[in-house]
Amino acid sequence: MKLQPGEELLIKEGRTGWGNTLAVTNKRLLILDRDKIVGETLIENVAGAYAETQVLTGLTQLKIKLKDGREMPVIFRSSANGFLYGGGSENAGADLLNLTNRYVEAITRAISEQLPTKEV
Repeated sequence: MKLQPGEELLIKEGRTGWGNTLAVTNKRLLILDRDKIVGETLIENVAGAYAETQVLTGLTQLKIKLKDGREMPVIFRSSANGFLYGGGSENAGADLLNLTNRYVEAITRAISEQLPTKEV
């Protein structure tokens, strides 16, 4: 994966339901097939991110809100067994929530770094 000048990798540890890895940099969200970039969204087009757990299934998703009003849901796979997280043991659910929250924090950090600084 080749980063742009001034670009910093914030997180790259979540394998998604589609088998790719989601990476977050201070400039882009990247969809990786191994280390090859197969999709990207500029951070400047992202409005926010949050974790959502469905009550009935226990499935936790990362929801990425785009400035155009669309949402990108991301479901992570368990690194231990390759299954989608959710509905399993309490430990798997807690691990997923922890991973999803780290992604929310990384995306929020990247968005805040894109905001113009206000002069006082």
